[in-house]
Amino acid sequence: MIQRIQTLFLLGVLILISLMFFFPLAELIDPANISYSFIYRGIPSVIEGEPMLFKAYPVAILLTIIVLNVLVTIFSYKKRIRQIRLTVFNIFCMLGMMGLVYYSINSQVEEMNAIANYSIINAFPLVGVVLSYLAIRHIGKDEAMIRSMDRIR
Repeated sequence: MIQRIQTLFLLGVLILISLMFFFPLAELIDPANISYSFIYRGIPSVIEGEPMLFKAYPVAILLTIIVLNVLVTIFSYKKRIRQIRLTVFNIFCMLGMMGLVYYSINSQVEEMNAIANYSIINAFPLVGVVLSYLAIRHIGKDEAMIRSMDRIR
């Protein structure tokens, strides 16, 4: 399992997407120079104990789906066609998450009349898409090799 290159690509996707849980996706600065961090589940309030200013649960749910999907994909190494299908689904989820994060941040920028400073973390899903594409190519090569071996028998 781990000796296959596509597993390493999928592990890279897993690590990149998991890092999005721990770092802020953007920083919003309002006209009063108060800085708010946009994390994966929304914008927490500046004062401790108060409710969140904005809840971005769809982003959190989609991130969780992507992580779980990558884990299932890694551990279904004996079923290569299923791996390809799950990885394609994961690519669409990552592209959708990028759009959802951009939409969520921009909606809050307009509502708060703030300026958004995007983090480099927002590029991780795009890198994940590239790694997933490379994994699909290598899974396809494995499948072609297995089918050619069956043909020889």
